Amino acid sequence: MFIVTNKFLIIIGAEDFMFIQKNDKSIKAFLLGICTLLMFTSCNKVVPSENSSDKAKSDNISSKETNTDDVVINFAVLGKADYITSAAKKFNEADNGYRIELIDYFNESDDSASRALKLQDFQIMQDIINTDDIDMVTSLSFSEEANYRSLIEKGAFTDLYEFMQNDTEVNTTTLNNHILSVNEMNGCLFTIPTYYVAYTMLGDSAYVGNKINWSFDELFSHWEKMPDNATIMGERTKEAAYRAFVAPNLSSFVDFESGNVNFDSDDFRKALEFCNKFEYGNQEKTDIDFNAPMFCNEASISSFMGIYPYKLGSNNPNATFVGFPSSNGEGAYLRSFSDCFSISAKSSEEKQQGAWEFIRLFFMTEWQEEHALSITNRTSGYATQQCFCINNTANENIKRNTVDKKYSPATFESKGETFTTEFPSLEDCNALESYLNSIDRWEVRLDDSIVGVIDEEVMTYFSDEISIDECINRIQNRTSIWISEKS
Repeated sequence: MFIVTNKFLIIIGAEDFMFIQKNDKSIKAFLLGICTLLMFTSCNKVVPSENSSDKAKSDNISSKETNTDDVVINFAVLGKADYITSAAKKFNEADNGYRIELIDYFNESDDSASRALKLQDFQIMQDIINTDDIDMVTSLSFSEEANYRSLIEKGAFTDLYEFMQNDTEVNTTTLNNHILSVNEMNGCLFTIPTYYVAYTMLGDSAYVGNKINWSFDELFSHWEKMPDNATIMGERTKEAAYRAFVAPNLSSFVDFESGNVNFDSDDFRKALEFCNKFEYGNQEKTDIDFNAPMFCNEASISSFMGIYPYKLGSNNPNATFVGFPSSNGEGAYLRSFSDCFSISAKSSEEKQQGAWEFIRLFFMTEWQEEHALSITNRTSGYATQQCFCINNTANENIKRNTVDKKYSPATFESKGETFTTEFPSLEDCNALESYLNSIDRWEVRLDDSIVGVIDEEVMTYFSDEISIDECINRIQNRTSIWISEKS
């Protein structure tokens, strides 16, 4: 779970808390490094080739004797996560007539890490499109989420609703129907997330009102009413304004389905011009006034207790989740916290059914509840919620245990003080669920490479090295090339 206060990005991990100063420019590099390390250390290094299936057959994911009559389900992975391997082993040891074989596309090479991952993504995509070798994937089978999205839109996967129709335990009744609906495409469900979190923005209701979404024009209008010493996430810089109002919602200017980018829109132009009104300087030397009125703060909501750190940190118990400013009123967004599963449309009906039998295990109540919690204190056994479950019963169980104070409270620092999160009432939890169900957009994360391109051009504009026209033209052209490659 990530908590953002005026000064700190708070990462709530499996055993303790990590506080990182928000103006530390190494945050992104740190997080990327951790993710890369975790992925690489869990990988069984295999080169995809003609004999990749043979290699998978030799992998020790089952202790029982192989039944030659079992239907083999080829599962493409980019590094073997422990939970996937253990789930496959358990599945294979059951006498169900199917066997999961993990086809690992990760390959350690002399190329740079980014280039190696791109090549591996390409190989997976080619095998899915041009062969019958792959029966199922997850979003984590790809290093770039956009590649996964492009396959979905190309019709590479089958409709998962078809399997739910005959499943009494994993279906549209037992799973969160809102989460299913926002992942639909033309009435079909080609991918299904296991867990989710929400990303939004917390605004001072005295200045932004009580609307749950706002336009860029409303943002500009509300800011004009703020006191002269008001801050954005505790700061008054161009970069802070950009990180708050533009950067978190860059994907809203990209239409993956049509293959168009809209960075040359009036809203994007006006947003950059608004940010450019502020001071430009070294973020590390910027003084943060914790006593000044705070206009807005970013928020990641991953638990029923997640509302309190933001309200306490902003010293505004009546703050409003206003979302990120947007052109279409869809500022806040939901996002997968873990895997999203898909089944190949080219696989036989028998293999598709076998893939579903494996996938459904990740959506059972017990699995969902267990994996949505992280143990934060191994001595006391306290747990904390780190994401929302898509399984309705699991989510209700966690909500009830939260209200009954069966989990550990979180502590965090803000404005030089230490706070302990409150336990919400049932009414608070229901209100939060109502807000989550009002968010109708599922975010598709842009690749780090293209985000880096946009950030580079924006900062060049902020430093007065190029004009706003040149900045937008560069971003539009470079992102257009990128999206055309994905399409």
